[in-house]
Amino acid sequence: LYSHVVFLFFFFSLFSLWLRGPASMLALVSCSATALVLSPARRAGNLQMLAVEEFAISKEIKSVRVFDGEYADDICDEVAAAARACIAEKGSFSLCIPGGSVVAALAQMPADAFDASKVHLFFANEKIPSYPCKEGGLDAAKKLGVPEANVHAFGEGEPAAVAESYSSLLASHASIDNSGAVPSVDMLLLGTGPDGHVGCLFPDSAEIKASRAGKVVLAGNDARADGDFVAISLDVMNAAKCVIVSAAGAGRAEMVAKALAGNFGPFDCPAGLVEAEEETLWFTDKESIAVFDEFADIEDEDELEEE
Repeated sequence: LYSHVVFLFFFFSLFSLWLRGPASMLALVSCSATALVLSPARRAGNLQMLAVEEFAISKEIKSVRVFDGEYADDICDEVAAAARACIAEKGSFSLCIPGGSVVAALAQMPADAFDASKVHLFFANEKIPSYPCKEGGLDAAKKLGVPEANVHAFGEGEPAAVAESYSSLLASHASIDNSGAVPSVDMLLLGTGPDGHVGCLFPDSAEIKASRAGKVVLAGNDARADGDFVAISLDVMNAAKCVIVSAAGAGRAEMVAKALAGNFGPFDCPAGLVEAEEETLWFTDKESIAVFDEFADIEDEDELEEE
């Protein structure tokens, strides 16, 4: 089965062309999210550069891991590795968490996995006024040994005011990279719903449609979130250095197939729109990947028939 679904890098070699002068050179003229395109640069002087073949190099967009059963330990392994690397590099680790089973998996983290005093926990979303994510985050922090002062939960108040205050926090905290247009945490954990929602960004909602607007934290009201909520935007999700998207169980199989195959509209599958700055990891199991496997098998058969 497909243990990894990746767009692989193709390797290429270049040879020198000597024409009565310095060696020919290639110039990088454009770079997109999925490919690099190379074209010849003009040589100084009157000699015209000889054309070389144009080709593309693909970039890994999503890496998919399929597990035979629970994978809480594997989530812990990824978080621990990232925490150690970031603490060694910059003295802190910013981890943004949701609620539910994904954050509960952190309870299995070994006590000596990393220096918990250097970890800062932030939140991807929160329901107001019940604040279940804050409760789950404080419980996880206690088990990890993260100081309560390093748990940065959403404050109380009207959703719009809470969103504004949290936006300011993310945009100013020392553990978060703010060199770009929006805050970039070191790692983001996300759960998914069968409908494809992540955090409190639901399909075809005003909040998911606010993507690419540079918003940091959004305030909304949706029956699917049991009313008022606040949530980081898709822009912030995609600015994270690494994102782990968790999607287990047969109930998510249709959504996983849609998200990984790209068979969705502009806003009807938020999970499929998540693409971290450096690495996007999808954690699935045999049940949740089954429909995608069927789709991939059909695609393979069609390609063979065309050949």
